[in-house]
Amino acid sequence: MKDTPRIQKLITFSPQLYQVVLAKAKQLGLSFGEYMRHLAIIDVKKEVEHLPMVDEATDKRIGQSLKDLAEGRYTEVDPSNEKALNKALGIK
Repeated sequence: MKDTPRIQKLITFSPQLYQVVLAKAKQLGLSFGEYMRHLAIIDVKKEVEHLPMVDEATDKRIGQSLKDLAEGRYTEVDPSNEKALNKALGIK
C-alpha cells in the first residue's frame, strides 16, 4: 500500500492544557496526535461532508452508469473468464 502524504505541524500548548488533553486522549485509548486529529475531523466534518469526492467528469460517468444500469443497459461478464473480461474492457 502506498503511503499517504502527511503534513506535520508544531502546536504550542500551555502545560496545563497539554496535561488535560493528554489525559483525555489516554482515557480514550488514543495517542496525543490521534486525539488531535480526531478533534480536527469532528470540527470540520460539517464543512467537508458536502465537498465532491470525485471530479466532475467522473461524477458524470458514475451518474450515466447508474442510469444505464437502471434502464437495463449493461453486460454481464464472468470475472473469472479473463478472455471475456478483457474483451468487455477492450483489452487485447
